[in-house]
Amino acid sequence: MSRFGGTKVLVTGGSSGIGRAIVLAFAAEGARVLAAGRDRARLDAVTAEAPDVGVLIADLREPGAASQVVDDAVEGLGGLDVLVNCAGVAHQRAILELPAEVWRDTIETNLSAPFFASQAAARHMAAAGGGAIVNVASIDAFQAESPDAPYCASKAGLVLLTQSFAVELGHLGIRCNAVAPGLTDTPMLLEDLQHETFRASYLRRIPLRRPARPEEQASVVLFLASDEASYVNGETIVVDGGQTKGFWYYAEHAPEVE
Repeated sequence: MSRFGGTKVLVTGGSSGIGRAIVLAFAAEGARVLAAGRDRARLDAVTAEAPDVGVLIADLREPGAASQVVDDAVEGLGGLDVLVNCAGVAHQRAILELPAEVWRDTIETNLSAPFFASQAAARHMAAAGGGAIVNVASIDAFQAESPDAPYCASKAGLVLLTQSFAVELGHLGIRCNAVAPGLTDTPMLLEDLQHETFRASYLRRIPLRRPARPEEQASVVLFLASDEASYVNGETIVVDGGQTKGFWYYAEHAPEVE
């Protein structure tokens, strides 16, 4: 039997980028997967590649939507073993020009929605004897990458939220962990990565000299959700090609970017 044969999984933000890769990876390993997202066309593209994947249309910024999408998943799947909170937004607005609605949109999507989805999922998991929650954070949880203060703040909050759930719910058999991706080749960053100057300057910060593939982030999410990580709880695994581990003191000594 495959690693996740019969496992019931909900992935928010499952229509694009890292979320899409997570959905497809779970499906390939035998899980029963529901992908939640706002864009029906993108979700249809996922199901075209993996016909057994179910979809839920939801805007997690709306009051009650995050809890409702979990309840809908439990009803549709007959339970829930794994929740992956991957839905996220980044607006790249400078602090002095940041409108209140941009702050609220970012916090609601990146932090409030994961909290309420995890809370709802944990209630079902506790009744069923346990489960796993995996949050998709960012290396921007640990260092400011301007101009996007709301994004950094929301991801930092998500890391501490992960620890809070792990500490408070571990005795119920519920594990909560996170992945903190670095630069990843996703539609959100498509325009930036196609800009030669940006690409070269950013990749000089990464020892592996390339962006991650979404599938590389997904593989760590699946590990954290699996029985292989049965004693891993409250951790955030950084997947950034070594970017946050150091830098070349003398820039001229750094290997060139191809």
